[in-house]
Amino acid sequence: MFNPNTIQQLKDDVGVDVLTQLMQVFLTESTKLVEQLTAKSVQQSEIERLAHSLKSCARSYGADQLADIAADIENAAKSSPELAIIESKISLLSEVHKKTLNSLPKLN
Repeated sequence: MFNPNTIQQLKDDVGVDVLTQLMQVFLTESTKLVEQLTAKSVQQSEIERLAHSLKSCARSYGADQLADIAADIENAAKSSPELAIIESKISLLSEVHKKTLNSLPKLN
């Protein structure tokens, strides 16, 4: 679920200890964003902003599938007035997020 090239580049850039801390930040921040996206009271304009933030966060850590789905949601929120389409994409995002967190890379 994580791009091994991105993880290796991060290891090379910041070292294993810092990357371990950064992965904890990713876990916390991505979870918060997904929770906000799945909230029933979220507005479509807010969906676009949250999806954009999640896309950037996920891409930075090599969670490319998660980033791709977030980008899809961001684009749909910009162009589609049909909330049902966006909600189905958010449901998929939530599932992929769980799988992504369960596959956090071993950094040793």
